[in-house]
Amino acid sequence: MNSEKERRKYERIPTFLPITYSDGKKFFKEYAHDVSLGGLLIKSIDPCDIGMPLDMAIDAHVPIKAKGKVAWVKKDDYLYRIGVQLKEMDVYTAADWANFLNRVPRSTAH
Repeated sequence: MNSEKERRKYERIPTFLPITYSDGKKFFKEYAHDVSLGGLLIKSIDPCDIGMPLDMAIDAHVPIKAKGKVAWVKKDDYLYRIGVQLKEMDVYTAADWANFLNRVPRSTAH
């Protein structure tokens, strides 16, 4: 049986990155707690439905606008951990995102 880590396509990088997102009805301001080329993890007091599309603005020292989809949700005490898969980014934004990820320091702690 494959573990979650083995199924990941991209390296997850721990961070604390401001993010604003909308589910089409409400806007939320939260933080991404880890990021990768393919997605990110948000912690929120508000749950999201799996499969829900999100419009996102990520403050990665340059504004990153992207569309995502909620891939999974897990309740963790009073917070929800929300895994978001990045779905749509234009080529220039994708290059800015990749450049940002290459500059984020990697932790040596596991």
